[in-house]
Amino acid sequence: MSAAGWREVLTRTTAAGLGTLGLSTGIAALVHGTAAAASAGAGGGLVVVLSFMSLALIDWAERHRPHLSIPLFMMGFGVKIVALALALPLVQPGEWLQPEWALGAGIAVLLVWQTVEVLSFARMRLAVEPDA
Repeated sequence: MSAAGWREVLTRTTAAGLGTLGLSTGIAALVHGTAAAASAGAGGGLVVVLSFMSLALIDWAERHRPHLSIPLFMMGFGVKIVALALALPLVQPGEWLQPEWALGAGIAVLLVWQTVEVLSFARMRLAVEPDA
């Protein structure tokens, strides 16, 4: 994949993630008020930040160390999932946090992000055989 390809995936997924974050935060605010919106923003925002960082690392690698792109992609995905899984039981939330909104927004952002990522990859032409 070219550097432009990774940048395109990063741009599409970030836009979709931020859109989902805004939508879930807005719904939370309308349904249950400010604390719910802040909770949705925290949960969904964490997913956006971790997902963006993993793809931004791959975008950088493609431009500077192309041979590391796929291993970093796999490692970044694993680190993102582990970080999210550890954040839930280890981070002590404040009184303001409404876990159902944080978790719901986080899952919504993650599902939309991953869907857009897969669809972006499906639209690209990737070489099956590496260059010799």
